[in-house]
Amino acid sequence: MDLRALKTFEACVRLGHFQKAAEELQYAPSTVTLQIQRLEADLGVSLFVRDGKRVMVTEAGRWLSHEASTLLKSVGSIRQTVSDIAAGDDGSVRFAAIEPIASQKLATVIADFYKTRPKVELTMEVGGSKTIAGRVRSGELDFGICSAPPPNLMLAFEPLIEERLGVMLNVNHPLANRDRIAASDLAGLTVLVKEPTCIYRELWETTFCPTAQNPFTSVEVGSFFVIQQMVKAAFGIAIVPIYSSLESEGSLVIKPFMDLNPTLGIGFVYKDKNVLGKASLLLMDAIRDSTAGS
Repeated sequence: MDLRALKTFEACVRLGHFQKAAEELQYAPSTVTLQIQRLEADLGVSLFVRDGKRVMVTEAGRWLSHEASTLLKSVGSIRQTVSDIAAGDDGSVRFAAIEPIASQKLATVIADFYKTRPKVELTMEVGGSKTIAGRVRSGELDFGICSAPPPNLMLAFEPLIEERLGVMLNVNHPLANRDRIAASDLAGLTVLVKEPTCIYRELWETTFCPTAQNPFTSVEVGSFFVIQQMVKAAFGIAIVPIYSSLESEGSLVIKPFMDLNPTLGIGFVYKDKNVLGKASLLLMDAIRDSTAGS
């Protein structure tokens, strides 16, 4: 069934006249007549009865008019939505990011993006680098923000920022007044670290204790927020990425290392930028702009 013919039919019913329908649609009168004839032949029924220059709708025509009106509105909505998706004003974006970049750098970006594109359905997850890369590879996520994925996943990696690990200390800790911390200063201390699957934990272990022997007592904590609260409570020190926002004025400080340089590249991970939706690309641009110079 030709949508153009249905649109012509709807105009004829609404205006009650083939000529007026032709003028509104900017068709020749013969085109309107031909489209209606073809529609009637396709359905095997008469849709109009002529009454002089006007036309009257048959019972079958009245039913079709109702259905056609609903269908044309649906088609119009589909066209508008597709147009909005192409412009990045509609659609969906599924992505994930590791902590603490998710909470410390992305919250404001996501809020601002949603204010300008409220019809875009955003789904943001927080997880580890390996999990994120695997979900991007499987197609469950459009893109991720994490460390570089292993080559066997065949994913693209676009660097965003370079993060450096430091030592989080309670301001009352004896080391808190130092500008930098030597690795040897940690001997005998209780050090809070993330779980073994965390990329920051891996970086710390490969940098500080590659032989799996360390001179301090480590306690695993699965949340940077909980780590922050534990250091506030003067329970040990912590190994965390250096974010000023993780420091708590008057309570916590983060100091860089003097003799180590544990750094990690964080960036976008995706399969193919050519298949990403416009909304995803625009959000990536916003995140890229917000992290420029970090």
